[in-house]
Amino acid sequence: MKKELIITIIIVIVIIVAGIATQNNTKKIIGNFSDMLENIKHEILQEEKEQSEYNETINNIYEQWLENDQGLSIYLEHNELEKITTELREIKGSIEVAQIKESVAHIETCLATLEHLEDKQAFNLKNIF
Repeated sequence: MKKELIITIIIVIVIIVAGIATQNNTKKIIGNFSDMLENIKHEILQEEKEQSEYNETINNIYEQWLENDQGLSIYLEHNELEKITTELREIKGSIEVAQIKESVAHIETCLATLEHLEDKQAFNLKNIF
């Protein structure tokens, strides 16, 4: 009886620690991408750069997302990650065809999806029940 109780407690502790670690990782990654998207949105609205510079920036953001997507897909829903990937591709496409101002709507959608993903991953009563 004592042995089973100790094993159960160890398992619960491992689950809680893993949950906290994944939540912190998700917050860090999503915060980083949200900041990058906010920066490019601000630059687009201020018309600070040329189209080629926007292309380079969004390509870098997209490549970084693909790298992080593999790690996030271990513990997050693939459907949510695919939505973000799709929005990033739409942003990339809008910029490539010189519809730079129109890409702001896609950036906002991507930011909302990132925020939703972070809220969904958070450890709170709403997500438990």
